[in-house]
Amino acid sequence: MSQKRLYTFSQALAYAREYCAKGEHCQSEVREKLRSYYVQEDEIDSCLAELIIDGFINEQRYADLFAVSKFHQNKWGRIKIRMHLKAKEISEICIKKALKSIDEEEYMKTLDSLCKKKIEQTQEANPLKKKAKVISFLASRGFEFECIQMSLENNML
Repeated sequence: MSQKRLYTFSQALAYAREYCAKGEHCQSEVREKLRSYYVQEDEIDSCLAELIIDGFINEQRYADLFAVSKFHQNKWGRIKIRMHLKAKEISEICIKKALKSIDEEEYMKTLDSLCKKKIEQTQEANPLKKKAKVISFLASRGFEFECIQMSLENNML
């Protein structure tokens, strides 16, 4: 098995620019990618600074795109989105702004839709157990308990 070679600063920067141009990435993703190619830490920091100055990396833009796409495509709630953004070392300010970009009305419609579907799919005779399974499912998707309760009140009657 051949070992990956060490990159020079200019090679690492060119590689990182190409990586960022292909898709939106946050600092932690780019840092990990450069580490995987054995770029030295001080050069990684310099590369990240260059990429931020040149507009290849923008944490707020990344957080906004991540939040909206995970909500629309994966139907994740705010809690799950927040956890994933924190895991990517996104600042709390960026996370709050990104979560505000999710339309509240659309958020509740999506939650209601998921709730209705799960109620129909759940094969449980005991209504309390059925409710518990629906709550568990929606909570695992990252929706807030207060929102889940409102949705259940709307859909279980």
